[in-house]
Amino acid sequence: MEVQKKQGEAVQVSQLIGLLYDTEMVRSVESGSAAREDQQPLSSFRCPLSNKVMTDPVAILCGHSFERSAIQEYFGQGDYNNKCPKCGCELEAMDLTPNLLLRSSIDEWKHRDLDSRFQAAVLGIKSGDHSTQNKALEEMQHFMQMPKYSLRVAEQGLTSSFVEILKDTRFNAATALKCLFYLAKYDDHQKEAIVEAGAIRRIVKHLCKSGQESDALSVLLELSKKEILIDKIGNAIDCIPILVSLVENNNVEVSEKAQAVLCNISSNTHFVVKMAGAGHFQPFVARFNQGPQETRAWMATALTEMPLKENNIKDLKDKEFIHNLIQMLSSSIPACKSACLKSIQKLLSYHKMVKRLLKDSVTIPYLLVLISYAGSDLSLKQEAAEILALLVGASKDRELQKYQGLQELQSEHNVSLLLQHVASADGQTKIQFLHLLVELSYKSETARNLIRTDEDAIARLFSSIRGEQPAVRRWAMKLINCISEGHPDGVPLPPNSPEKETAIITLAAIFTNSSDIRERSSAARIISQLPNNDAIIDEILRKSEVLKSIHEVICSMDGENGGGIATSAAARPDACLLENALAALLRYTEPTNPELKRQLGKLEMYPSLVRILSRGSSLAKQHTAMALAQLSQSTRLLVSNGTTMTSQSRKSVTPLLYVMKFFPNSGGCCCLAPSASTSLCSIHGSACAERDTFCLVKVDAVKPLVQTLSEVESGVAEAALMALETLLIDHATLSRAISTIVDSEGVVAFLQVLEKGSSSAKSKALDLFQKILQHTHMSEQTFQRSERILIQLLHDTELKKKAALVLRQMGVIPEQSSYF
Repeated sequence: MEVQKKQGEAVQVSQLIGLLYDTEMVRSVESGSAAREDQQPLSSFRCPLSNKVMTDPVAILCGHSFERSAIQEYFGQGDYNNKCPKCGCELEAMDLTPNLLLRSSIDEWKHRDLDSRFQAAVLGIKSGDHSTQNKALEEMQHFMQMPKYSLRVAEQGLTSSFVEILKDTRFNAATALKCLFYLAKYDDHQKEAIVEAGAIRRIVKHLCKSGQESDALSVLLELSKKEILIDKIGNAIDCIPILVSLVENNNVEVSEKAQAVLCNISSNTHFVVKMAGAGHFQPFVARFNQGPQETRAWMATALTEMPLKENNIKDLKDKEFIHNLIQMLSSSIPACKSACLKSIQKLLSYHKMVKRLLKDSVTIPYLLVLISYAGSDLSLKQEAAEILALLVGASKDRELQKYQGLQELQSEHNVSLLLQHVASADGQTKIQFLHLLVELSYKSETARNLIRTDEDAIARLFSSIRGEQPAVRRWAMKLINCISEGHPDGVPLPPNSPEKETAIITLAAIFTNSSDIRERSSAARIISQLPNNDAIIDEILRKSEVLKSIHEVICSMDGENGGGIATSAAARPDACLLENALAALLRYTEPTNPELKRQLGKLEMYPSLVRILSRGSSLAKQHTAMALAQLSQSTRLLVSNGTTMTSQSRKSVTPLLYVMKFFPNSGGCCCLAPSASTSLCSIHGSACAERDTFCLVKVDAVKPLVQTLSEVESGVAEAALMALETLLIDHATLSRAISTIVDSEGVVAFLQVLEKGSSSAKSKALDLFQKILQHTHMSEQTFQRSERILIQLLHDTELKKKAALVLRQMGVIPEQSSYF
């Protein structure tokens, strides 16, 4: 063993002597990469087993050196591998001794080899041959992963070369971007040089090229870490919009890098606003929450000019952001308040933002303070009122009691405050506060009642409709309509008689003389809701041209488009005018107003009314059917037993009044003229032959009324049933009336109501169907259908008793039944 050790040492000395003799182990580079091709490692540097340059050389007892892992693997192959794989000498032991001299020599060779290759790459990049430059660029990117070579690149002046390469499509831009990345990463001083060379503009262009986004972003990310370069990056043309678009990239790495760059440059408020303008609001919200009041005011102003999308709202819904935005209303600077109001108004176009604003308990109180403060600019008060109107309008009914701010808005103090501003303001400000009160009254019964009981406010409202500003007049009438809708007392009028009369005369004048269809429609709606049983109102209406104008509206609507009538009030304003004119006409058809009804009898509009039953909108049909019902009811009172109302006649009023409860705001009108035919009525004979006597049969209204029963989803069917019921009250004419209805296919229509109609319509249809069964015979098919429908009604708690009575009458269930 001692001999083998001495032999091994001799071999190592021999290798060292050979190394020293090789004085040109690493030749200097004279001709680029061609000079490098001769720089091959010494054979002693290669492992005899793997033939690779060794990284951890070890010597065995015979003195030969091998790569540690290779010789260990050799020794581990079996019991007979105890000989040197190179000289075959049998080894007494398998000890491994690190060959430090050889390792040091190999490391030195590697370092010199790398330097040689680096210099070759430098020369290649500086050469004028594009092919050589591309190959050198590929080689250089590997060197630059090592910090020391990145530093040497700067010394070689290659920074500008890399930037220039980005301009030329013949070069591999991705490789150049990687080189710039390593240069910026390992040499902080070179970041400025990269930017000064014009790299940012070139990098931004490569952000748009598929496959190069990640490399370009890597360079930008490194550059953005240096604060003095942030302005250069953010001000680069299209840089921020492109970065924002890359945030949504499907490649997670690209998305994260883009977000990181945006985060680094978000210390600049102007850049944050640019990001938001491009659709990236997270930095905007964060900056807004951190910034001083002046910064927030500027950002809020910028927000009003930005396009918003639904996906942006999730960032702007931030609780802290909304609260800080609202807090700007407490600022002493008017411009700050104005920016806040305009921003809130923009956000309110999204329902999610409405809820977020309502959840903040200071939103509505701050707006009310702004309105109530005498020193507030008039335009700010107007904007605050507009925002409150939007908040109320966008809220659901149940939310009025859910949110504290909305509850406060309905208080007596605040409603009175709003009414005072209506009284004191002019022009657009007055309109805005009227708009707010309309929205509030539409949603809140509390607000409606507070306005109704304020006599001064009512007087001022009616005074507003006499003014010369059409917009103010329209909004005032909207508010009057809103507080009157569905109220048992109808329209609240000024308490003083002269003011009351003036108010009604003004309404009549607007309806008859205005050139604005919407104004006329609104006035007609108010007239339809005027209090009943008021002699003063009846007399003013009788003397006015209201009835004549109603007639003109009905005839003009009937005459348009060859006799066609609009089928939807939402489709045209004139369709809404027709509906409201018919509602106003209901006052003239009341059985208790003989003077108004007599005035109605002088006009000839019944053909148009009957056509409305066939072609009008659902609401127009409903109003028309109500008018026909009232006219028919009045006629029955006249023809039944002469002019004396019998006890049976008194009872007949009850069903009409019962159904009227379901149409508190409905109206309708039909005017009669003498029948062109001299034939007797099939129901009343000659009793309805007088000029002023109305009859559903004479005007050919029975069949159209029956046909309207098919509209079971609206109130039309109930109104038509009420009109048809007036024919089935008098026992003397009952059988003839039933025959007329049956001939108009009334049985099938009644069954349709019983099958699909509302609960109240079904109840009325059951009453009429029961009477028809007493005087007519049904076919087997109709009988079976009736039986099936009526049996289904037995499951309805409210209707089962009536249905059972009809089924008993049909003989389907026995006289004694649990249903009774």
